[in-house]
Amino acid sequence: VIYDFKKPIKEKAGFLVLRSNFFDTAIMKMSVISPEFLTRYLSDPSNPNIFIAKAIVFDGPEDYHKNINNPGLKIDENCILVMRGCGPIGYPGSAEVVNMQPPDELLKKGISSLPCIGDGRQSGTSESPSILNVSPEAAVGGGLAIIKNGDEIKIDLNKKRADLLLEDEVIRERLKNNNYKYPDNQTPWQEISRKFTGQLSEGACLNLEESYFDIANSKGIPRDSH
Repeated sequence: VIYDFKKPIKEKAGFLVLRSNFFDTAIMKMSVISPEFLTRYLSDPSNPNIFIAKAIVFDGPEDYHKNINNPGLKIDENCILVMRGCGPIGYPGSAEVVNMQPPDELLKKGISSLPCIGDGRQSGTSESPSILNVSPEAAVGGGLAIIKNGDEIKIDLNKKRADLLLEDEVIRERLKNNNYKYPDNQTPWQEISRKFTGQLSEGACLNLEESYFDIANSKGIPRDSH
């Protein structure tokens, strides 16, 4: 069904491009912000569309599934779930794992979603208003790699910002000492992908593509094999 442009299903939907003091770009899926999420996080009369949340960090989906219900993490409705190591290089291939479900205890209380942020993707049919495609990713030295459990992140949709609430000097020092590890290659295809793929901010394209622009005119139609 295609709706009239003047009568959209939802106004101000689509994606919001965010900037930050710990990444260059990311996007947020605005069309799936539920009334519950809007009320809980974006409806403070004195600071509309702004909230501050405590980071809970997961290094890949395996870490998330193993620890999301760990009571020691003390996850509550004031937390933001951070997924890293899942970009084009870290995963590799940029996995659809940023849209994370809250722990069971919060689900029992009727809290069906928490803010999420990560360097991977999410399904186009996902209902999670996650901050996706954080670039540069943790695996290439991006700022997601320096976030620790308990760090506060401020989301300001008015300014299109997502900032780590740390002094600039602390951020610089953490980046200087950053040595983020991600899994070793498990296949030759992973090795090739990691060697030649760029960041999501540029489409996660092969870094070789510029050598092949307009190739049909310069060298003829490439060979095909069936």
